[in-house]
Amino acid sequence: MEIDDYNRGGPREMEQDMTAQYFLPLSTYPDSSSGLIISNAVAFSGHYGAHLHACALTVEIPHIPNAWSSLLLDTPKMIEHAETLSRDRAATLVAAATNLAASAQVELSCRTVKTTLPLLHDTAATEARFFDLAILECIADVPDTRIVAEAVIFGSGRPAVIFPNKTFAGPIDHLVIAWDGSRAAARAVNDAKPFIHKAKRVSVLSLTGEKQLQETSGAHLAEILVSSGVNASATVARFTSSSISLSIQRTALELGADMLVMGGFGHSRLRDFVLGGATDGVLEKPLLPILMSH
Repeated sequence: MEIDDYNRGGPREMEQDMTAQYFLPLSTYPDSSSGLIISNAVAFSGHYGAHLHACALTVEIPHIPNAWSSLLLDTPKMIEHAETLSRDRAATLVAAATNLAASAQVELSCRTVKTTLPLLHDTAATEARFFDLAILECIADVPDTRIVAEAVIFGSGRPAVIFPNKTFAGPIDHLVIAWDGSRAAARAVNDAKPFIHKAKRVSVLSLTGEKQLQETSGAHLAEILVSSGVNASATVARFTSSSISLSIQRTALELGADMLVMGGFGHSRLRDFVLGGATDGVLEKPLLPILMSH
């Protein structure tokens, strides 16, 4: 490509025309993904003209040798039942996604991936690496949803949007950025660019009282966003709740946020996640859609 192509909108124009690719992991065992997350993923993809890729994860359970299975009830039948249940749930979830996407005229690709039960969450993270963004759910009384979310956020290298179980996806008109000047927050802002530039309003939220912050940091980010053509402003609030995650989310809701953008703090070692307080609290109980990036 010649240099003049840059002045004629060559690669930049091509970049703008690229269709976003969203990823939806669908769990089938021990718990099944909800119908609401499928509905939200389809609606969210439709709002942003994205191609949705649904991946149903079915489990294979290693069979126990006959010498042992006779001592452990009817283990072969239990394994067969679990694998059949997983396959049936996968078929049901894929059918639901196909029907909803067809009704909403959203491009959808579906596939089923077999994995062993211990590697289920790692498989979700590995599959997510191929796409621009993952769409996840966190349900308080279904621990597996959080484990999948943690694995994808910290293992995929991609941003994720987490939906609470009682939230219905809609346009992101007002986006709130939780900003503390950290590397993770900066990464999240960059990953949220498609939503920042389409939002009607962006608020840069900084909380004081939880950690020492530069007073002008949020205002500086807001100024740079304004210079990029974004309707942005800075807001400073006081950390007063017993939980930093609740303070951030409640303040965002008070501001009228449709989605919260924040960095994910933590690391993984031997599958044991050590999370920052805000990250841990948000994954425990998300109150609104949250774009999280690590």
